[in-house]
Amino acid sequence: MAKMAASTYMCRVAIVLLVVMPGSYQAEIVHFVPASSLNLTVPADVKVREPVSVHVSLQQSINTIGPHFVSVTLDSSLVRANWSTFDFRSTKLQNLAHGLSPSYLRLGGTAADVLVFQSGSSHPSHGGEGKPVDLKSHPIFNMTTKQFDDINLFARTVGWDFIMDLNALIRFPNGSWDPSNAQELLRYGSAKNYSIVGFQLGNEYDVFHSTFNYTVLPSQLAKDVLTLSQVLAKFPLYSSSFIVGPETATNNNNFFHGYYMKGSTAVLKNYTDVGVLNRLVGYLQSALSQTRSVVPDLPVWLSETSSSYGGGTPNITDRFVAGFVWLDKLGVSSTMGLNAVFRQTFYGGNYALLDTHLNPNPDYWLTLLFKRLIRGPVFNVTGASDVRMYAACANPDSFSLGALVIYLLNPNNYYAPFNLSQFPGQELHLYILTAGDSDGLMSKFSALNGAKLLMNGNELPHLSPATQRHDPVIMPPYSFGFVVLPNAAVTLCRDI
Repeated sequence: MAKMAASTYMCRVAIVLLVVMPGSYQAEIVHFVPASSLNLTVPADVKVREPVSVHVSLQQSINTIGPHFVSVTLDSSLVRANWSTFDFRSTKLQNLAHGLSPSYLRLGGTAADVLVFQSGSSHPSHGGEGKPVDLKSHPIFNMTTKQFDDINLFARTVGWDFIMDLNALIRFPNGSWDPSNAQELLRYGSAKNYSIVGFQLGNEYDVFHSTFNYTVLPSQLAKDVLTLSQVLAKFPLYSSSFIVGPETATNNNNFFHGYYMKGSTAVLKNYTDVGVLNRLVGYLQSALSQTRSVVPDLPVWLSETSSSYGGGTPNITDRFVAGFVWLDKLGVSSTMGLNAVFRQTFYGGNYALLDTHLNPNPDYWLTLLFKRLIRGPVFNVTGASDVRMYAACANPDSFSLGALVIYLLNPNNYYAPFNLSQFPGQELHLYILTAGDSDGLMSKFSALNGAKLLMNGNELPHLSPATQRHDPVIMPPYSFGFVVLPNAAVTLCRDI
């Protein structure tokens, strides 16, 4: 991230980081014990890890998960395809989207910087004195008023808050940004009374040189963002909208956009590899250090992220196995202080939450549970390094104040018992996700507590927990899930 640009931004600008740095980890020696000695309900002759003692530090919180912490994206390239099979009128689609509300919906991506809004009164190219940068390999395309209507009305219907990524590559001859096309969009949006809560100026400006063979210096981008702020101030409906940026793909010369690996070369085992999961920690430490050295209290978002870049890995990133990377990323991001994590994508590509028929992929159910179950202060958790443990307050819309959620990941081919002796005798509500059929990690389906998750026609199914009152919580091989303690009476969870 360029500190020059960040230091000149207005205080309402949120820094967005989109990268992953390589990381390392130390393997922990895992000892196995006979299942019979633990009195576990597991098949005979299977590997069972020694019980993991989980301890949650409840005296102070380290972050807060807000209602919009988990949000979603749609790629601007969908506009070029006239939304493909994304049918805004579909009742099923609307129900799936509403299930994740409240949420930000960010329309952006590489194609945002070749997208030109075309109102009925404007010239079809851009409508200003400047002109789009000559991008021979990335021809410009138009967004019609109908397409703009579609996305805004959809967001309003499903309870999402819309963020628009504006074209940063419409430039005057002196290299400064020409806001004319953005002003046309704002005039049209104002006339329609469309709520747009936030704006971005460009996508990954730091790699324009490799993507578009064009360079925007940090100092120039800072001036351009100031111009955008001044433009927004002229529109009462958008004068209080926030500006998100600079949206970057790199950090200390390490590229790749919030993704752990290249989709076309990643293999199945990468998605359950603890070493791969650990890569995010080092990156975020560096990125947060850089950001907070400039503006200590500025919110930091991961505004476009999934498991592997380049559209994901076919037949892997839309399968059950991808959930290990996704849930761990949410846990790491929450414990390290991020304010929002945007899933790339809600629809489109091999890593989407929905498939091309608008059916939920496994990560949709995981995301739905996270949003329903978790909200509020986040706590440190200690346990073991071959599994993952995170904790936060329960969502007060679903549980009484004071309730706690501990979420667990077992990315291993053995059973993992988790002891919660810190909470003796507590009633536990279990939401354990496993593969939904015999395809295992490659399954297109998830099972909740052993029951395959399917839509009831166009309606979401009821997501019911299993309950128990004793230790341990047994996580099957290759499983993840949530343990809710509805009667934990955690002080910091009582005032959300």
